[in-house]
Amino acid sequence: MRPINLADCQETKEFVIIGNGPSAITLSYLLAGNWPYYKPSEPHPNIELNARLTSPSDSETFSDQLDLSTIPLVKRDLQYLSNGLPGRSRNPVSILFDALQHPDADIGSDIPTALSWSFHPEKSVSHLVLGSGPPGGSWQKMKDCNNTLTISLGTWMQLPNLNIRQWSCDTKRESRVPLGRVAKYYRDYVKCQDLEKYFLNNSQVTRLEYNEDDALWKVSVMEEKVGHFTISTPRVVLATGVNEKPNKLGIKGESFPFVIKSLTEFEKVLSNLDRTVCNDPVLIVGAGLSAADAVITARFEGIPVYHAFRRHPDDPTLIFNQLPGNMYPEYHKVHQKMKGKSLSTDYKAFPMHCISEIRANRTVVLTNLIGAEYNGLGDSTRTTLQVSYILALIGRRANLDFIYPKRLRSQLLQHPTQPFHSRNNPIAINPFTHECLNVEKLYAMGPLVGDNFVRFVQGGALAIANHFWSSSPAPISPSSSSSEDSPDDP
Repeated sequence: MRPINLADCQETKEFVIIGNGPSAITLSYLLAGNWPYYKPSEPHPNIELNARLTSPSDSETFSDQLDLSTIPLVKRDLQYLSNGLPGRSRNPVSILFDALQHPDADIGSDIPTALSWSFHPEKSVSHLVLGSGPPGGSWQKMKDCNNTLTISLGTWMQLPNLNIRQWSCDTKRESRVPLGRVAKYYRDYVKCQDLEKYFLNNSQVTRLEYNEDDALWKVSVMEEKVGHFTISTPRVVLATGVNEKPNKLGIKGESFPFVIKSLTEFEKVLSNLDRTVCNDPVLIVGAGLSAADAVITARFEGIPVYHAFRRHPDDPTLIFNQLPGNMYPEYHKVHQKMKGKSLSTDYKAFPMHCISEIRANRTVVLTNLIGAEYNGLGDSTRTTLQVSYILALIGRRANLDFIYPKRLRSQLLQHPTQPFHSRNNPIAINPFTHECLNVEKLYAMGPLVGDNFVRFVQGGALAIANHFWSSSPAPISPSSSSSEDSPDDP
């Protein structure tokens, strides 16, 4: 990483990006002057998309003789290009970018990307990426998880213009890869793509506030070497993700040290656990993939498991009921256990149960939600368990407490009177620019706007870069521009 220069940090930047996960890294790559182009030599399998990519929209004033493959996507009409595309995102540009990066991915195709990339150093935009840890965001919390595989295919985890197979020097066609490998890939990506000069890692944003006097955002930052400083910028991008704060059980005893709220912390506990002293089962709470990973990890280590979750295992909204068993056999086995179809003396499921009490002697009281509904909270609906640890994996939430004034936080949401939720109440944005609907020059991307998969978060970066280049007449010059040659196309 480059030496930290306080004067450089205090310069006015065109963009300040809060968060340094995959979405922020992709935006930095685009703002650094790396522009994507459509490759018509290999027509996209979607005939309608190919037609739009090779013909201008009514709003595009290109010459009829112009080859549109020479026009970067950051200067195309994204609303026109993304019109009617099917996909698994609520954001149309996310679907567009994914369709170009991974053509027909959802039907099992492994077609090469439809994009080529060119480096234009004269088009680089001054920006600063702020993250509380190394590049990769919350993925770096999983850097030591080398036994747990990604839920998505390995190629779906990669960022523009750096194939993850080539990066790892692994010619095998792996379907999924370890979490730790993905974390290292994101760290290396920033270095390989010469983006380190834009990243200020190990920095915490303490306050974000708009100054009407100079029409600039003021970003207050605490960095471990520099200390506290403030940077001004006309544009801020919220890319913090939603993994900042674990959700709370909301019961007495939750703060006991044997209550754990992350898989990484659980793996550390297991590595130091004295099995001769602690023979009681671990209680895993939750019905998501993290909880399933914890079950797999505990069973691999020979630790007996109690597993409590609120929903019925046949609930169609449960993630296990949406995954093909042949592709995710380990999750399918956990799901069978949850349904009681795969019996084991070292695993016991408590479907439709919640924790109602945690005691200091490591006993836990579970309440049967069905019994509670019909019989109140009598003894007949309760079960007391003796456990070694409680692993509460019930989701995490975004931390937007640094945004001031407080009322601005709620104004950002689709439903201002309700709490933030990535799926049901994300930040409200213009779907084609990712600018917040109620606040100009404040953008949001990634899980904050409902995109929870790496393959989709990158579309927000394209939307923001496209909006900048279509609406900004004279960008602020970077303090130093790279003169390196354009990198090879993939």
